[in-house]
Amino acid sequence: MMFVPTYSQLRNIKLAAIAVMSAVLIVFITGNIYNIFIKERIVVNPESYIIKSGYPIFTSEKDYIKLISAYPLDIGVKIVVHPLQEGETLWSLCKRYNTNMDTVIAANPFLTDLNLTKPHTIVIPLEKGVLFAFNDFFDVGRMAKDLKYDDKIMGNYKPRILKIISNDDVRFVFFKNVKPVLLNPKIEKLYVYHRLFEQPILGQYTSMFGARKHPIFKTGDFHDGVDIQAPYGSPIKAVRAGIVSYSGWRDGYGKTVMIMHDNGYITMYAHCSELKVKRGDFVTKDSIIGNVGSTGISTGPHLHFSLIHHGKIIDPIVLLW
Repeated sequence: MMFVPTYSQLRNIKLAAIAVMSAVLIVFITGNIYNIFIKERIVVNPESYIIKSGYPIFTSEKDYIKLISAYPLDIGVKIVVHPLQEGETLWSLCKRYNTNMDTVIAANPFLTDLNLTKPHTIVIPLEKGVLFAFNDFFDVGRMAKDLKYDDKIMGNYKPRILKIISNDDVRFVFFKNVKPVLLNPKIEKLYVYHRLFEQPILGQYTSMFGARKHPIFKTGDFHDGVDIQAPYGSPIKAVRAGIVSYSGWRDGYGKTVMIMHDNGYITMYAHCSELKVKRGDFVTKDSIIGNVGSTGISTGPHLHFSLIHHGKIIDPIVLLW
């Protein structure tokens, strides 16, 4: 026999449903009021960042590091806040934490130069990808589209039932295994060059471009390239397509290859143990041109890489990330 509720029972059910809905609504409203007006929010000095394409880019290292260090929510990736020590470089940090320069650049938007000459504190995500700051929930979707990202977005960024409206100034999310598309203007200029060239070899940068004390003679010296330490015999690749203009011995540099590229660029690869190309050969960025060695005046196996543009020696760091 089918049960048919009486009018009184229906009324009681209706009243109970209204009571439950009212309680839920009260909790919802109370929780959101608490989160908006009472709970401590993430506050950021508006002068510590600029807005570019609708996204915040931090320009104040001090404010950014303070925010990251005290950030109370899930960023989406484990991070290390690393005070740069004497003798350390961004490249040595990349090797130490098994990451890449794109990840470091994205996680430190205040950087305006990669060859740091004064103390800095650097944020290192322990996964490769883009750490992204936003001040509007819809910016996350826009950035995912800009990055052509279709994986899971990491971090506490979605509105929640008791925090539909966020009153935080800034939040963070993490996009895995992508390269940044949002950069401060100075780094962005370097990025244009970077896209034209490839790394000649993976290794640790042990000596940068510019004034230094000569590692052997201990005198003042101008270093006209960068030194990349790598195991003896490691293959060296051309950084870009071009024609070999020199292959042989050069005093001080040992076994050396020089390659002419378009737009007035010449690259030099020195201290090789063996040369794989000869003058007049056409090479591509995948061509093996030699092997790492320690010929010439050298303290150990490494590649000395120099860059010349229209006859002027320039810092290779604009290309090698």
